[in-house]
Amino acid sequence: MKKISILFACLVAVLTFNSCKEDTEPQYNNPTKFTLNTPALAAQYYELTENGTLDLSWSQPDYGYAAPAVYKVSVSLLEDFSESMELTSEYKLCYAQIPEKEIAEAICKLRGIADEDSYTDEPARAVYFRVSAKINGIEGSEIISNVVKIDQVKEYCAIQSPGYIYLIGSVGGWTGPDAANADALADWRLFESPNAIGSKVYSGIFDMPAGQLVFRFYTELTGWDGGASVGTQVDDSPIAVTLTDGMYSGALVAPGKGSIQIDDWAGGTMKITVNMNNKSVLIEAGGVDTSNSPFIYLVGAPSGWTAPSADNATHYEDWKLYDIEGNGVYTGTFQVNAGEFMFRFYKTLSGWDADSFGSQAEDSPIDIALTDGVYAGAATDGKGSWNCPDWAGGKVEVKVDMKNLQVTFTQK
Repeated sequence: MKKISILFACLVAVLTFNSCKEDTEPQYNNPTKFTLNTPALAAQYYELTENGTLDLSWSQPDYGYAAPAVYKVSVSLLEDFSESMELTSEYKLCYAQIPEKEIAEAICKLRGIADEDSYTDEPARAVYFRVSAKINGIEGSEIISNVVKIDQVKEYCAIQSPGYIYLIGSVGGWTGPDAANADALADWRLFESPNAIGSKVYSGIFDMPAGQLVFRFYTELTGWDGGASVGTQVDDSPIAVTLTDGMYSGALVAPGKGSIQIDDWAGGTMKITVNMNNKSVLIEAGGVDTSNSPFIYLVGAPSGWTAPSADNATHYEDWKLYDIEGNGVYTGTFQVNAGEFMFRFYKTLSGWDADSFGSQAEDSPIDIALTDGVYAGAATDGKGSWNCPDWAGGKVEVKVDMKNLQVTFTQK
């Protein structure tokens, strides 16, 4: 009887322990409370700077446990947030140093500032902040904080315009690269893409007259000998080049006054792209202006499996496919060496695990073959690459149809 009593007592203890354990197990709750704290400087004059940060803190939403929430900050010039901008950075803690550059960019966009030329300096203004929180993968977990006002925020022009360089030569009458000639040379500029400001990759399409063309480039209008020249060699002597299949690519030096010389040009439009990162030039007869077109990136063996991150934006300037027609079809032609036909696509340079578009969801390649020089197949959001083991090397035209989830690869 005593043994039975002991066993019964043990059983009660176990059940009691399990009951307590179940009672203390974390349980998810839809949050109803989320507070953004008012910073101590809220009533003070606050001037934004290029490299400064604004300290903000908030409480964790009452999810019922210490949930791994993701937080994003939004900015508005109106207290009711009827017009607002969500900042780029994400945070995983309840405290963050918000880049003031992001705040200034948001204010400029809310003011309708499109570029540096349209910016006007205005007095400090009230700026409103709020924070959103959510747990990735849990529907209904998103919650918006209260609104906090900073009374006097002085912004600056954080909307940059595309950079540019000048084409100087016989086509422009050898007009001198001087500041006084800026208006005369305005039509002979090559620009960065608005989607890639700061890339130092410049392009332009020019209507070139028939005959011999001689030209080089200048990064600034500081005169013939101001050190801003970019050419084929240091010496002030032209080098004749030939367009093969309507295309020429070659090296440049800076500073350098050696001009590019093209004999017997038939006349017509010409696209010129200058990459100041690797000092190279690409000349294409005809050519298409891609400066305002959306683009995606080819990532894989041809591009060296370089990480698709913002730090590598310059590297990926040469691996873009453009939606020229605005119909969701991205195209590009690339040199792909033998043994290197394995790649997928990325919509943004946000890392390996974001915005990938490939042959399948899983990070595993599928083998394909080009029949009569063409492959067409399905595509999807995912990290699966296309791999052509029998590719002998050469140029391939790539088409990616985002709307219909199709790809086409054509040997050129």
